[in-house]
Amino acid sequence: MNEPSPRRTYLDVDDRRRQLLDAAVQVMVHDGVAALSLRTVAQCAGVAHRVVSYAFGSKADLVTALLQRESELLTRRLWAEPLAPAPLVEAVAAALHTFIGELRRDRVRHERLAELTAMARSSDALVDAAHAETDAVRSEVERLVDAWAASRAAALTVPTSTLVAVIHAAAEGLAAWWLATGDDDHVDDVIRVFSTGLAGLERA
Repeated sequence: MNEPSPRRTYLDVDDRRRQLLDAAVQVMVHDGVAALSLRTVAQCAGVAHRVVSYAFGSKADLVTALLQRESELLTRRLWAEPLAPAPLVEAVAAALHTFIGELRRDRVRHERLAELTAMARSSDALVDAAHAETDAVRSEVERLVDAWAASRAAALTVPTSTLVAVIHAAAEGLAAWWLATGDDDHVDDVIRVFSTGLAGLERA
């Protein structure tokens, strides 16, 4: 008597896309961004190549969806803590220490996201996704700055948008530097020197 065939698992489109994006993360983290393809994702997920093609259509669509999901997830983690209702120098220093702590917690994933973003910025097919990632980060920082300003009834010497851009630029630079060097010996001094430079942006 023949053994019954194993039952196949059928997923709706959203669940299938989530499964395949999880597989794409595994490929990206373990083998690098250059290894991402519809075929490697299919192999990692244990499905036929046509399943990935049906879910995403093209590699560009897969990478766009992956970049959007990963950037949203990691941005929420990096900027989850509200800015402390303290002077700007102290609030930003504390936020950047939290930021570095999150990078340490999942360094490889952040490195791969940075690599994926860099690839997207240099691709005509993906540049819009890279811009959307930047806008999402800026929105999170702006939300935190607005809440901080309200809690302090703070008067700034620059437009709020300028302070948001400065904090965003500092975080991007700090992340690129730390991911490249892992220099924990100097990270506290780097954050202190940077945040001290913001002292004149809050009116006493």
